[in-house]
Amino acid sequence: MKKSLFALAPLALLLLVANNASAASNAQITITGSVVATSCDINLSTTSLDLGNVAQADFASTRQPIASSQRDFALTLSNCGTPEASQVAQVQVTGSTLSGENNIFNSDTTRNTGVMLTDATNSSGFIDNNAVLTIATADASAPQASDFNGQRLSLRAGLASTATDANVDLGGVTAPILFNFITN
Repeated sequence: MKKSLFALAPLALLLLVANNASAASNAQITITGSVVATSCDINLSTTSLDLGNVAQADFASTRQPIASSQRDFALTLSNCGTPEASQVAQVQVTGSTLSGENNIFNSDTTRNTGVMLTDATNSSGFIDNNAVLTIATADASAPQASDFNGQRLSLRAGLASTATDANVDLGGVTAPILFNFITN
């Protein structure tokens, strides 16, 4: 009887190890960060922006924000270190855009509606994904943290589509957009 117990012990140990191995799970995390010459915090005037309800019929032209949906928001720099002489404070704008488009943001890239951004003080063009926007430039002779602290960039968001009228997709639009501080 003793011999048969000892003969089964390796088999029992093997089954125990195999059972524990199949119960294990893996985990993954994505961690991001940047190394910059001078750091600043970016503060948003709001962390969510409701552009309201817009009727399909209001989309008379493509790739143009609907005026009634446009809302302003701002980025302000704070907690900045002392920059180098003539250093430029910038933000890079990133987010998911509609398929085949570079400046209509939407987390659902299969739709034909999304959000377009412009500079609220100079709306001459639309802001593309991965665009770098300048906020401030440090003094060339005696830079100080105040050259960046409190500097503000005003932006405007509005609903837009690649289609018109009845061809515009119905439903909500969600456009998470990241503003990442960088310097040159």
